[in-house]
Parts: sequence; C-alpha cells; structure tokens
Amino acid sequence: MDQKALQIKVGAALRERRTATGLSQDGFADSIRMHRAYYGAIERGGKNLTLQTLQKVCLGLGARMSEILSEAEN
Repeated sequence: MDQKALQIKVGAALRERRTATGLSQDGFADSIRMHRAYYGAIERGGKNLTLQTLQKVCLGLGARMSEILSEAEN
C-alpha cells in the first residue's frame, strides 16, 4: 500500500470512530486541542501523521493506535 492510500485509510478509520462518538469534527478537534482544519485534513488523508499526533487523536477517541492501524490495514 502506498503512503497516500495508507493516510486515506487511517483518516477514514479515525472519522468512523469520531462519528460513532457523535462529535463533529470541530467539537472533537477542540476537545483534543487541535486546529479544526488540521484535524479535517487528517480525516481526509491529507496529513502524514506522526506517532505523537496519532496517539493524541486516539486518546481523544478512546481508541488504541493498534486498533486504528489494524482497521486501516483491512
């Protein structure tokens, strides 16, 4: 899988988790102290996440990084 495809799949997995919580992108980004435009780009696959950023997002979602990566891999 190429880098862009992986970014898109990780973003989609994060979006699915966020929508399951009932939070808007703006509300969730605010809750984890991240700019809403940056978080939106993550969900669209436009950002190549660092492990620290992925961890921050996963903590906010109550998810394990391994779960998100596993979902993106499928």
